[in-house]
Amino acid sequence: MRQSELAARHLLFPLHERLRGRDTVSQWRAFRADDRLSGQAIAALRLAKLRRLVAHCQQHVPYYRQRFAQSGGIDPAAFDLADLAHLPILERATLREQADQLKAEGWEDRLIRYSTGGSTGEPLVFYTDKPREACLNAQKLRARAWFGVLPGDRQVDFWGSPIELSRQGRLRRLKDRWLLNQVVLSASNLTVERIDGYIASLRRFQPRLIYGYPTVIDRIAGRLLETGEPAPNQALKLIACTSEMLLPQMRERIEQVFGCPVANEYGSRDGGMIAHQCPQGSLHLFAEHVIVEVDHPDASGIGDLLVTNLDGYGMPFLRYRIGDRGALTDAPCPCGLPLPLLRELQGRANDFLIGGDGRMIHSSTANYVLREIPALRQYQLRQRADRHLDLFMVLRRPLTGSEQDQIRTGLQRIIDAPLAVKLIEQEHIAPEPSGKYRWVISEARA
Repeated sequence: MRQSELAARHLLFPLHERLRGRDTVSQWRAFRADDRLSGQAIAALRLAKLRRLVAHCQQHVPYYRQRFAQSGGIDPAAFDLADLAHLPILERATLREQADQLKAEGWEDRLIRYSTGGSTGEPLVFYTDKPREACLNAQKLRARAWFGVLPGDRQVDFWGSPIELSRQGRLRRLKDRWLLNQVVLSASNLTVERIDGYIASLRRFQPRLIYGYPTVIDRIAGRLLETGEPAPNQALKLIACTSEMLLPQMRERIEQVFGCPVANEYGSRDGGMIAHQCPQGSLHLFAEHVIVEVDHPDASGIGDLLVTNLDGYGMPFLRYRIGDRGALTDAPCPCGLPLPLLRELQGRANDFLIGGDGRMIHSSTANYVLREIPALRQYQLRQRADRHLDLFMVLRRPLTGSEQDQIRTGLQRIIDAPLAVKLIEQEHIAPEPSGKYRWVISEARA
């Protein structure tokens, strides 16, 4: 083991978190111990945390104090998981309009302002706090430990914000690199030259973890396949993908090139760290940190996900409609972890196509059609308000007439309507300002 990793794990990282006012390391150790508990013990721990949070909301959060009173009052000591269904759903519009009423009294000097990237078209401003941040970070570390990645291990992040050129940005990068063994590389402006530079950085740095947007990591894997170069390192234990849909062909290509497990992380700043794949491929919910409900599930059990963050005391989120859709399951996982499972995770409402009969069609359905076209290097499918489709394409070579027909008929088949499909060739498909790529964007409404 590298001496720098030992020093970071046992000295520098714990010191860094303490100086930041976060008890990340102690929470990480507690969560690792929880992995040895039974499912019943985890459920009891979750219920105890829920009751403490409900009591806090009733005493210190004006919005919930008023809502609880309107419902006839709540006894936190007798509150049960089933009682959540009687509480109002927290919508984004409510969060925007009543943010001040959602802040806990007496927490003003402890709140940290954040905002989402606005993937729904409306950026959202909210507040978190250091205990909640520490829990989020500790849950990340917990999941990575399932794959043998420990705090202080060398890590490369591919992230969305452009590389800062300010003195403060340079100092932070130096601190992260030389004290915490973490290198952050920008996901913006991915030219061939920049990708080649990133591959050279991976060879020099030899990380045990690569973390970030799957589209960026997939581009690097694709470049390695093009050049025929070997994988950048042999020390890699895990590639953790976040913030975007990890398409099946991406996972296959990344695993093929890098020769290590690829796992999905599911979380957000507003919702918290929600779930992570284990080595068996199951999405485990961090049950001591969040409670996840499915609102109005359809016949297959899929509906809007409602998230209750059990560690967010500064601005509590109870039954928050996070904007994603999914389904739960009671089935156990062969890995033996006591954490419940998220059976299926789907995207946001405007990442769904609207079929001819008004039904919602998950965006992955379109991928099954488009991934069979070898000429397609990259695509973005937009469904307009009148439901017709525009397919923006970056091509390896011109499409044949047969491939054009295959795309049009395939997309019309999944929409189940003879809608117009316009094929638009482009040299580049730009990511959103956050650095994320969205493969499907729908302006249509059911």
